[in-house]
Amino acid sequence: MKKLLKWLLILAVLGTAGFFGYRYYQSRQAAAVSAGSMAQSAYTEYTIGRGNLSKTVTGTGTLSIARVEELALPYAVTVTETLVEEGDTVTAGQALLRVDSAALQTAIDALQTELDSTESEIASLADDYVRAQYLRLNMDCRVKEVYIQSGDYIEEVMAQKGAIALLSLDGLMYVDVPLIEGLDILDEMSVIVGSRTTTGTVRAIQGNTMSISFSDEYGEQQQEVSIRVKGETVATGNCYIHVPYLLTSSAQGYVELVSLEPGARKYSGNRICYLNNIPMSATYDALQSTRSAQQAQLNQMKSLLETGVLCATEDGVVSSVVAASATQQEAYAPLASLYVGDEKEMVISVDELDIISVSVGQKVDVAMDAIEEKTYPATVTKVSQIGTASGGVTVYNVTLTIEGDERLRFGMNGTATIHIQELNDVLLVPLTALNTSRGQSYVWVKSDTAGDDEPGVRTVVETGLSDEDYAQVVSGLNEGDVILITREATDGKTVNFGGAGGGMMNFGGGSSGMPSMPSGGNMPSMPSGGGRR
Repeated sequence: MKKLLKWLLILAVLGTAGFFGYRYYQSRQAAAVSAGSMAQSAYTEYTIGRGNLSKTVTGTGTLSIARVEELALPYAVTVTETLVEEGDTVTAGQALLRVDSAALQTAIDALQTELDSTESEIASLADDYVRAQYLRLNMDCRVKEVYIQSGDYIEEVMAQKGAIALLSLDGLMYVDVPLIEGLDILDEMSVIVGSRTTTGTVRAIQGNTMSISFSDEYGEQQQEVSIRVKGETVATGNCYIHVPYLLTSSAQGYVELVSLEPGARKYSGNRICYLNNIPMSATYDALQSTRSAQQAQLNQMKSLLETGVLCATEDGVVSSVVAASATQQEAYAPLASLYVGDEKEMVISVDELDIISVSVGQKVDVAMDAIEEKTYPATVTKVSQIGTASGGVTVYNVTLTIEGDERLRFGMNGTATIHIQELNDVLLVPLTALNTSRGQSYVWVKSDTAGDDEPGVRTVVETGLSDEDYAQVVSGLNEGDVILITREATDGKTVNFGGAGGGMMNFGGGSSGMPSMPSGGNMPSMPSGGGRR
């Protein structure tokens, strides 16, 4: 009986232990299932595929005309009547303004007086004009070098050489040589210049240098000479003009005869050269230009006096026009402005972060607010180098030339999309899949070899061009790779994946937690078979 009770007690203990062990096993299984369910809800899968990607810059602006013609007169007038209004369409030759004829006649009389005075000055200069003449020296000298010759235009020689001759004014050449023992100031010696011998004189001694002068009848500038004492050559050196003078001339004309020759002694009043075909003076030419301008203006004023109205020079739309007034409009003041031609433009503001990507020649699509289901092609034609600061942000004006049609109206508002760069058939990764750690971007690649505390294999990715949803994969991923994108768990809490020292990606987006798919012409198109699971 005791043995039976003992065995019954043992069986009871074992049964109890088995029951609670089984319950513990069940709870662990349930926890594992729950953890697996949580893990399944913590991320979504995305298959890397190929698509197209583009980078654009957008801006808004108001349509205007590319070319404005301002009508102004080089003389003062008084507007008595305005014949058009702003916004009117006008044709070439159509009257825009009526002017005061009496005031205009007074201005014509004054201009005629100025024209008569100009013509009198021209006639006086013509009387004094000399077609040919001799140029003469105004000092005594010896000619050392001559730069002009028959057949030259003297002004061309002056431009090339800076002078027409090199002269010596005091009759001396000199040479500096090392100190010669036994010679002192005013001592004489022989100077050998080429094959000729002349007498030299010590003119100065400074330190270990002795300056010896001789007649400028001998030697050329920088010619080597020898110093001989008692029949022995004791020194050599290059000689120079003691008082050189570059002869210049402001004359113009054709050189027919040159009266200078190297080495010749000349005196004040001697001839330098004979010039022919001397042009009229600059003053004469300026007066001729003034006369032409005065005559043209006088003809214009007389024509305006005859009609009494200022007319449009070409077809266009009136953008501004002055009002009639007794006050005289000053010369060159704009009297009317016309939008002319078919070329239209829009100026948009671009943020400083984007302006470095914008350049002249880039293609643009312009969508007008008032014209649905149509975009107009345009081109960037000007990028301002000066920005405008507002609210801590600097923006730059970008001018677009638009290829429009008759539906476009000045003042319409629109949005311009500048195409900066486009890539076709490249690997794409959603921006929501990218994590950052220590300056590197990485993604989680699905793999059976992933650790227990990580959703996948952490893989470093190099990216290139991106838009607001996707980035180009430069390296790190291949087509067909499945990556894991963290998403909001079913209980509404944010799930974080990341090992020790790794970056955490927090995704708490919309209800689905899924990356947005590309849509529209500027978003990347997904490859066949790609996308999320």
